[in-house]
Amino acid sequence: MENNLEGEINPIDPGEIVIDKTHLAARDKFSILKTEAYAMPSSTYVPDDSHTFFVSEDKTLCWANHGRCWNDKGDRVLVASQNSYKEWLLEFCPPDDYDKCGLFFGFNGVCHTYANRELLIGEFDVSVKDASKNFVVVAIFGKYGMGLKNLKALITESFNNANFKVEMTQDMLDTVLARVDNTFDDETEAWKQLIENYFFVPMTELIKQHEGVLDRLKQLVTTLFEGRESIFEKHFNQSVFDKGQFREEIFQLLSSNIFAYLAFLHDNNYIDDDQYNKSKQGATKFLEGLFGVVEGQVEAVQATGELNQELAKKELFM
Repeated sequence: MENNLEGEINPIDPGEIVIDKTHLAARDKFSILKTEAYAMPSSTYVPDDSHTFFVSEDKTLCWANHGRCWNDKGDRVLVASQNSYKEWLLEFCPPDDYDKCGLFFGFNGVCHTYANRELLIGEFDVSVKDASKNFVVVAIFGKYGMGLKNLKALITESFNNANFKVEMTQDMLDTVLARVDNTFDDETEAWKQLIENYFFVPMTELIKQHEGVLDRLKQLVTTLFEGRESIFEKHFNQSVFDKGQFREEIFQLLSSNIFAYLAFLHDNNYIDDDQYNKSKQGATKFLEGLFGVVEGQVEAVQATGELNQELAKKELFM
């Protein structure tokens, strides 16, 4: 897929991609590339969040994900290990062109999203869930970002290309595609944490006491998932990506449904008037602060190729 925030976008129709089984004789078996994902302390989106990058175990290949990588200064924590399918991974997301995995930085994903997509192509079902503030990224963008129809098409296309070079199996493809469809529990947990940490609602306690709190949260997650995919598809299939309109529609989707959820908690007496007003203020401050910082980070990446480490200020969110 070719993409340009100011230019043309050429979408892939997953229905047109099939595994071509011609010319498959006399191939070597696929290779395993041992890989790792690391988190580095950062405050680029929210205070005390983290930047995540992906690297081969021998450190000869590094996916910087629009930030720092192995050779850059800073502490780092190992958050995931993978036995990657080497030839397939390099077709899907080469380290010198990691945008090829279908992400528009700051629009349908950020560095955590890149790392999760990079971790997809391998034996294990792993993610960067242990990276600091990962739940914020998963809640807002989704575990694998927005545009999952296109993601699955890219996964299949890259598998097909790798399958010309080395011997692979249909089961490998099926397993990876199934991971893309199995994000609901992770995204529900992410929203629970986000609402508790930034909207100041005691979600853990409320879920234990009232079954309806979790049921309605699952409805929220489903609505947001379907809504963001619809918005992405609408803009992705246009000849020019209107980034301002895209961001505005995502913001309105999030804010309207979040406030509806908080109203549900209040109307059912799960939270009182004071808690309701505090949660609405927290949600407003968080969303406006986050989207302002994301816009600034996109500008920083386009101008310098790197994130601005000074953009996320505590007063935006706390």
